[in-house]
Amino acid sequence: MKNLCRSICLVLVSVALSPAWAGFLEGHPRLVITSEDVPAMKTAIQQSGRFQDEYRSTQKRVDALLEAEHDVPMPKDAGGGYTHEKHKQNYRLMYEAGVLYQLNGDKKYAAFIESMLLEYAALYPGLELHPEKKGSAPGRLFWQSLNEAVWLVYTIQAYDLVYDAISPESRNTIENDLFANVVQFIADDSPQTFDKIHNHGTWAAAAVGMTGYVLGRQEWVEKALLGLDKSGEAGYLKQLQDLFSPDGYYAEGPYYQRYAMMPFLLFAKSIDVNEPQRKIFEYRDGVLVKAVNTTLQLSYNGLFSRITMQSRIKASTPSS
Repeated sequence: MKNLCRSICLVLVSVALSPAWAGFLEGHPRLVITSEDVPAMKTAIQQSGRFQDEYRSTQKRVDALLEAEHDVPMPKDAGGGYTHEKHKQNYRLMYEAGVLYQLNGDKKYAAFIESMLLEYAALYPGLELHPEKKGSAPGRLFWQSLNEAVWLVYTIQAYDLVYDAISPESRNTIENDLFANVVQFIADDSPQTFDKIHNHGTWAAAAVGMTGYVLGRQEWVEKALLGLDKSGEAGYLKQLQDLFSPDGYYAEGPYYQRYAMMPFLLFAKSIDVNEPQRKIFEYRDGVLVKAVNTTLQLSYNGLFSRITMQSRIKASTPSS
């Protein structure tokens, strides 16, 4: 999973550093991986290299997991516990299955995602706050709403990737019973997180905005971009304004810069695909592109510092 995410992040970096999307995209998928991207990806898996290796490795792992018994458990455990980890595993598995469906067309991947989303659609509407709710920002599937937003970021991509293979009846159930309820909880029911200028708020905004694009709910997109009251005093654009220095350094520090760049870039690519007129990669003098460069520089400098320190320690240690 980490290697697959790393490969997709490299794609995102290339997108951020290239000219903006030239026109509106119709149909699905329409978020980070688009129908325009798929032919090139299919070509890449036929050629020797890291992309082909990752594809084969991911397919082997996902196929093994699909043969095992699946579980959509009632939330019970805090972070690290069984139900917490199972819901994380489920969204990762759905996402990877969606990518595989786009690349090889095997309907078993779409059928798996449809089945699991219907289970979540049956579970989610009846959930109260998580029994191990954490602090002032509890979740329902998870002990904190941050995890709920991350779950939605990946799950809505999975749904988008197999959208055309899901029956209209199932889509209606999944969109109304599951996604509409999750968006309601993350946004309107959790204003203390959604309108926060903080990485938790970024994940929430990305989740709601990306879901809005897939389901055709522009109201959700506007809330994600401008905050719940759509004044611009909160939301994704305000986060871009307040959380980065002019040269792309993230206010919460290098560790959080690496973590926060994921929702910033995932949502930015989705905006660029669906509303290219917003010119999101040009916003605030291209601060997102600068933030990518800054992240890479910080990672390089951190690695160089560790290597230097290890060399000094080795050089100062008496030989036996």
